[in-house]
Amino acid sequence: MAFELHHRKHIEHELTKMVRKQLRKTAHVLTTSGRSRIRTDVHESRKSVKKVRAIAALLTDAGAKLPRRDRKRLKSAARALSRVRDSAAIVDTFDTVRRRYPAQCPEHTYGIMRRTLVAARDRTEALAQRDGVVAGAVERLEKTRASAKDWTAPAIKWSDMIAIIAASYRRSREAMKRARATGQSATLHEWRKEVKTLWYQLRLIRALAIGIAPLVRELDRLETDLGNDHNLVILEATLRGCRDVPSMRRDMRQVGGLAERMRQPIRRRAFALGGRIHARKPAAFERWLRALFKQARARQAAA
Repeated sequence: MAFELHHRKHIEHELTKMVRKQLRKTAHVLTTSGRSRIRTDVHESRKSVKKVRAIAALLTDAGAKLPRRDRKRLKSAARALSRVRDSAAIVDTFDTVRRRYPAQCPEHTYGIMRRTLVAARDRTEALAQRDGVVAGAVERLEKTRASAKDWTAPAIKWSDMIAIIAASYRRSREAMKRARATGQSATLHEWRKEVKTLWYQLRLIRALAIGIAPLVRELDRLETDLGNDHNLVILEATLRGCRDVPSMRRDMRQVGGLAERMRQPIRRRAFALGGRIHARKPAAFERWLRALFKQARARQAAA
């Protein structure tokens, strides 16, 4: 099911229906996942859970009273799947650093490091299946899906949607300013979460607002850059704390330093792109968004 709204009435019902379909698909994928597919299936399932949490946040902003236990279940499932996904992302990020700086370490040293990270990834994936981590996530998602059938929300008008999205834009813009002022990885990660929320919300209305697609694509690029930065931070922390190969601690610190070096141009690019995306002041952004909806309605009326 495409992550887009296609009707202008009963938005709250369409959003709830979307939640249940996403959760059903995710639970099915994880339940039928085999050892050879666990990595890909967890990655795709995490994206679906993020979509559901974004819709839940939107409904809450619109005045819906969602059960606290459902919000906790979604958060818990997301964390469980993230641990599995992060172990795979660390290996992918290491490979990126290795390709970027092939001559900084001997090939033999790179090979030992990679085998260590791959072994840790494989252990994490095996434990997730053996100890019921994935099964527990599935159970929480299925319970949330059953409960979502009874979620209640006030009628959501398009003017409400625009106001909610404008508030998300304001939070993302402020988070960008904090990240730029501090330069800390934690504040960049918080900015990334706000960018992702805004991106999901704009994707929801993409089919009903003429001219919004370029902004959605730019937010996707920005989220990717911020995600790559976060992966490099996690890789550096993992190498710094690795105790599996004590004799290679110095080499691991060196590769961690290379990861830090790679983050600099990524962050410059992210702030430049973020500055363009957030160039409008929040009030101007909201006026622009409302104008897009008016244009879409005018075209529909003419048709």
